[in-house]
Amino acid sequence: MTNTERIINQFNSDEPILVEDIIRMFPNRSRQWVDKMLKTMVDTKTLKRYSTGVYYIPRNTIFGDSLLDSDRVVSKKYIESNGKVYGYVSGTALLNSLGLTTQVPNMITVVTNNEKSRGRKVKIGKQEVYLIKSPTEITEKNCAVLQLLEAVKLVDLNDLDETESQNLENYIRKKKITLNDVSKYCVFFPDVVSRKILGGKLIGKLAQ
Repeated sequence: MTNTERIINQFNSDEPILVEDIIRMFPNRSRQWVDKMLKTMVDTKTLKRYSTGVYYIPRNTIFGDSLLDSDRVVSKKYIESNGKVYGYVSGTALLNSLGLTTQVPNMITVVTNNEKSRGRKVKIGKQEVYLIKSPTEITEKNCAVLQLLEAVKLVDLNDLDETESQNLENYIRKKKITLNDVSKYCVFFPDVVSRKILGGKLIGKLAQ
């Protein structure tokens, strides 16, 4: 099997392929060798280059080659891949997903292990993304409680209507978040988050 065939067999069509993925496939090869191979695959139209360091295997459609979904690129680079979680959506997009707002954000905010700055804006395709360094390592086990604390930081719990409050309680119950979980990770958030939880009715939902 050729190196090109190995790559084609490793990934699905329209799946973001990061240059780091290819480097891991060929650990004994240099970065220069990997870059040259990827360029050859792009030149022969085996791969398409989406952006710096991001490639994909296109499908043929009646409109030409398929286009890569920017949300999938954001997810793989900064949120999760192959069952490993290293980031989560925050900001208005998080509140929207939890049913705490109907606003649709123009820019997605992502808290991730794969960012070293306190905040910077990048563009993935046509999607603007604001990246924030995580205050603690994000994993599959703590992602849900960290998102809950982010949501509490962003909203006034007393201003939530009945439906919004129920949506938040449903999330806590679905993710099985306990008071112990919250206590463990509150230290990574502003003090106001702890005060909101300890001084409101949400604490009773966490203790159940």
